Amino acid sequence: MTNIILEAELFAQLAHKGQKDDTGKDYFEAHIKQVATIVKQITSDEIMIATAYLHDVIEDTPVTPIELSQKFGPEITSLVLELTHEGKKDNAGYYFPRLKTRRAILIKFADRLSNLSRMEAWNEKRKKQYIKKSKFWASEPNKIV
Repeated sequence: MTNIILEAELFAQLAHKGQKDDTGKDYFEAHIKQVATIVKQITSDEIMIATAYLHDVIEDTPVTPIELSQKFGPEITSLVLELTHEGKKDNAGYYFPRLKTRRAILIKFADRLSNLSRMEAWNEKRKKQYIKKSKFWASEPNKIV
């Protein structure tokens, strides 16, 4: 593992320390690490793998874009910002208007896959909203299977 990936993993682990997911599992282990593992399976791009570890630090921790940029530089910070929702919701939940590059979209797919695989503690309304938001290519957008 390269230094940038290891640094990102350790930084994210510390930033998310004490956070739990909806089932009470350690958030870093249950989600962040899972997203990075998915990304590692499809690319050896060190920037993408490091970003996968860091994808939720601005959204879910006190880490600021300035702090992230000082530690990891503008390229990783820019990717993390693409993956960070603006806190606005549409009728299907949060959206990601900054998402524009292939790298960020690939990481976002890994993030969605992780979330879809860990929905057991969510209520039905939240599940339906997340699935609806994830079905961007469905031929029948109102039919949930």
